[in-house]
Amino acid sequence: MQGNDETDVSRTLFGASLPPSPSGAGARLPVLVVLRGAEMGRRYLLNESGLVIGRRADRADLVVPGDPRVSSAHCRIERGPGPDSWFAVDLESTNGTFVGTERVVRAPLRDGDRLHLGETVLRFGYHDELEEAYHREVDRRMNVDELTGLPVQRVFSQRLQLALAESRRRHAPLALFMLDMDGLKRINDTHGHQVGAHSIATVGRRLGEAVGAAGGVVSRFGGDEFSVFVPGAGAEWAAQLGETWRRLVGDEPVTYGSVAVAPTVSIGFAVRRTDEAVEALVRRADEALYQAKAAGRNCVRG
Repeated sequence: MQGNDETDVSRTLFGASLPPSPSGAGARLPVLVVLRGAEMGRRYLLNESGLVIGRRADRADLVVPGDPRVSSAHCRIERGPGPDSWFAVDLESTNGTFVGTERVVRAPLRDGDRLHLGETVLRFGYHDELEEAYHREVDRRMNVDELTGLPVQRVFSQRLQLALAESRRRHAPLALFMLDMDGLKRINDTHGHQVGAHSIATVGRRLGEAVGAAGGVVSRFGGDEFSVFVPGAGAEWAAQLGETWRRLVGDEPVTYGSVAVAPTVSIGFAVRRTDEAVEALVRRADEALYQAKAAGRNCVRG
């Protein structure tokens, strides 16, 4: 769940495509929907024999963040012997797996059943392909920034919390970046807001590709600002990445019809300290961004 390749926040477990559709447009697609929890509204399409739900990314296929009552590997959803046959299997979890109000060891799942894991609630059910297309569009409108195609800040924050928890567990670095486009007001005043919006969209797309290639996640923080995190990036690599992205934005003009403009970007970054809360990490990255602006903009500070 840490890559930047999911502009649609639905997820197909164990594969990138939907399950086979033996009966055409009326095929039933087994789905888990988060009704309550940190990722409320997220959908998981089931397309293989089973998946593990839990709190730790190294032990679960469907990770439940932010719920301490969910065990590392809490339960498994597995396919039964017949068509449309699925079961919930508890994995000796500390606080139990409930289907409705009943605590279960292994229980069949029927359309509409609610699965309770700690404070998290998931609904098991089926979508036909038309309904699934509808939910995909709702997901896109709720979770993808219309201008840039990047994840919205809420989705970014959820993924950052997961990445920080994994970084702490593995004792691995993680770098957080704050980026601010330079000169957008001048572009708006000179060429109009359509050119300014196109510049933001173009910079967002460039960053999306480059950050994704580095294994990170990028979001438009608001206006002409972007936020990025890259798991595994220490100070030296973070500085190199920042400089790469600065050149990526500044070295190629943005064209809109006959107009060509040359926005640049100021970048500040901070690398996670031991047991540092996300708020402190964001504050240090912000401070580094202010230093980059004070130094004349179009530079990287960390």
